[in-house]
Amino acid sequence: MIAIRTLLTLTLLLGAGYPLLVTVLAQWLFPWQANGSQLYDQQHRLIGSALLAQPFHDARYFTSRPSASDFASLGGSASNLGMSAEARRTFAKQQVEAGYHDATLLTRSASGLDPHLPLEAVLEQVERVAQARQIDPAALTKLVRSRQEAGILGPTVVNVLELNLLLDKDHHA
Repeated sequence: MIAIRTLLTLTLLLGAGYPLLVTVLAQWLFPWQANGSQLYDQQHRLIGSALLAQPFHDARYFTSRPSASDFASLGGSASNLGMSAEARRTFAKQQVEAGYHDATLLTRSASGLDPHLPLEAVLEQVERVAQARQIDPAALTKLVRSRQEAGILGPTVVNVLELNLLLDKDHHA
């Protein structure tokens, strides 16, 4: 009987009480993060999460890092291709032919979902985006640099999804 009471008490405390407490605290202290870091467009439509990359194919947008899972969050994964794999070399060649030269844009993301690119990979795209949007490349470079974040154990990065949404907002795409 003691074992059953202990089981019920611990189940109630740890199975319901603790998750409820953590959920309430997260909603109170960090509501944006607790709700998935959701981003909205100018019409208040959900666009996605600041934590997940999305594909951009229009020249008016900065391109995200290529994804082996085609940006599917449920199937997010690396390509697992070795350095000598023909498919990897073919993909890199296609990227170079498309005008990309930064190593980050020549390979696929490990998770396939990282919304960040190193600053240099974003700056490589400034001329194309500025031309497509008919804006001054120097002003666009300044905007890109204003959006840079410290990378975790790596280079300075820019969230491409947030940058593209900002461009749409500021330059009425």
